[in-house]
Amino acid sequence: MGIRDVSVRKKLMFSNFMMIFIPVLLILLIGMSVIVGLRLTGNARQSEISLLWPERGPALSVQLAVSSLRVQVDRAKGLDMHEVLEACQALEAHGIQVAIVRGGKVLYITQGSDASTVMDKLSNRYTGSGSVFLWDEDGFAFRYGSSRNDVTAAAVGNVPFLAQGERVESTIKNILEIIALAVIGFTIFIIVGTGVFLSRQLSKQLIIPLEELRRAAGEIGRGNLDYALSTETKDELGIACREFDQMRVQLKAARETQEKYEENRKELIVGISHDLSTPLTSVKGYASGLMDGIAKTTEKKRHYLNMIYQTACNMEKLVESLFLFSKLDLGRVEFCLETVPLHDYITDYVAENADRFLARGLRLIVQSHSLHSQVLIDRMQFQRVVENILENSLKYKRGEIGNLTVSLENEGEQQLRLEFADDGPGVTTPELAKLFDSFYRTDPARTNVSKGSGLGLAIVKQIITTMHGNIWAKNGKSGGLTICILLPIAREERHEEDFDHGR
Repeated sequence: MGIRDVSVRKKLMFSNFMMIFIPVLLILLIGMSVIVGLRLTGNARQSEISLLWPERGPALSVQLAVSSLRVQVDRAKGLDMHEVLEACQALEAHGIQVAIVRGGKVLYITQGSDASTVMDKLSNRYTGSGSVFLWDEDGFAFRYGSSRNDVTAAAVGNVPFLAQGERVESTIKNILEIIALAVIGFTIFIIVGTGVFLSRQLSKQLIIPLEELRRAAGEIGRGNLDYALSTETKDELGIACREFDQMRVQLKAARETQEKYEENRKELIVGISHDLSTPLTSVKGYASGLMDGIAKTTEKKRHYLNMIYQTACNMEKLVESLFLFSKLDLGRVEFCLETVPLHDYITDYVAENADRFLARGLRLIVQSHSLHSQVLIDRMQFQRVVENILENSLKYKRGEIGNLTVSLENEGEQQLRLEFADDGPGVTTPELAKLFDSFYRTDPARTNVSKGSGLGLAIVKQIITTMHGNIWAKNGKSGGLTICILLPIAREERHEEDFDHGR
C-alpha cells in the first residue's frame, strides 16, 4: 500500500504531528545545549569566565586573587608588588596565609606568620612537588612556581568548604536557567497548542466536508436525490460541495422530467390506441355492412362509403398531427426564423381569413396596441399556431356565432404579448395547466375524434417554445378561455443568423 492509499485523515494527522514534533525536538536540543553550557562554564578556572559567572561567598575573590598571583609569578620583568599586595590582601581577608619567596628570600609573608610555617602547612596538605590548587573540606592550599624567575607563591588556610572544580551557582545563573526552562516550556506549549488548534480547524474545514460529500454521494448512489448537501464555506471544498449539490438538483430534475416523459409516453400510447380504435371500429362496421349486404340501396351504399371516407380522413389528420408532434418533440422540424412585424402579420391574417371563419361560426376581432414591434418567427409554423388556436375556439363555441378577440401589446421592453380570448365555456382552473398536454380534451369520454386529436394545443406549445416564447391559458374575466403568448422582441440591429433556427 502506497502513501496515496492512506486516508486523508491519517495524512493530515501525520503531517500535523511532524509539524509539531520537529520544532519541539529542535527547541529541546537547543535548550539542553544552553543549560549544559551554563552548568559547564562553572568548572572553568580562568578569571575571564569567573567574571562572566560570578560565584556566591568567597569563591570569586579567592579565584581572582589566585589568578593574579599566577600572572605576577610568570611576569618576565619581575613582580608588580602593588598587584601582589592586592592579591595577598584579598586572600588574607578570607583567613588564608600567603607567602611569596624568591631564591630562598621571602618577598612577602602574611603578618603574624612566617614562610616556613606556610610551607609546612602546605607540605602537610600536599606532599608532591610542583603547582597545586586544592580547595576541599580540609581547607585551602595553593602553590605556584616559575622556573624563569625562581619565584614561588604559596597560600594555605581554613576557609568554608568548597570542593575542587565544584562551582557554587550564582543567583543570576539560576535565574537564567529558570528563564531558559520557562521559555522552552512556554514555546513547546505554544507550538503544541497551536498545532492541536490548527489540526482541529483543518479537520473541521477538510475532513467534515469530505465526510458530508461522501455521505451525500452514497445517498445519491442509493437513489436518494432528496439528500441536500449544505455548506457555508466559500473555499474550494465549499464550491465543490455546492456544485455537487447543484448536480444532485439537476439529477433530480432530470429524473422527474424522465418520469414525466415516461408518463406522457404511456398516456400518448393510450391516447393513440383510444383515438384509433374508435374510427377503426367505425370503418370496420361500415365495411362489414357493405360486405354483408346490409346497405342494399344505392343511397345507403353511398352513405356507408362516405362515412368510411370521412373516418379515414379524420384518421389521416390524427396521424399527421401525431407525426408533427413527434418531430417537434424530437427537434427534427426546421425553423426558418425571420423578423416579422407581428401587428401587420395578425392584421393581414385576420383580414384574409375573417370571412372563412365567420362562415363557420367564429367572428374574429383585432385589438392592437403595438404597431412597430417585431418578432423572430417562422411564418409557416406560426400560422399553424394561430389556426390551431382558432380551431380550438371554433370547436368549443357557444351558440351559432362565437367571438374571438386577438389583442397585441408590449410586455415591457423585451417581450410582446399576444392574446386570443374567446367567449366559449372556458375550463376549470385545474384543467388550465393540462390544456397543452398531448391527447388532452376537456371531454372525459374522448370519443368524438372528428372534434380533434387532442394534439392541437400541444403542438402550439412545442412551436412557441422552439421560437423562444412562452404560452399559457387562463379564464377570461367575463367567461371564455384566453390563450396568452409571450414572444421576445427582435431588435433592428440583430440579424437572422444570430438566432438558433431549431431546437
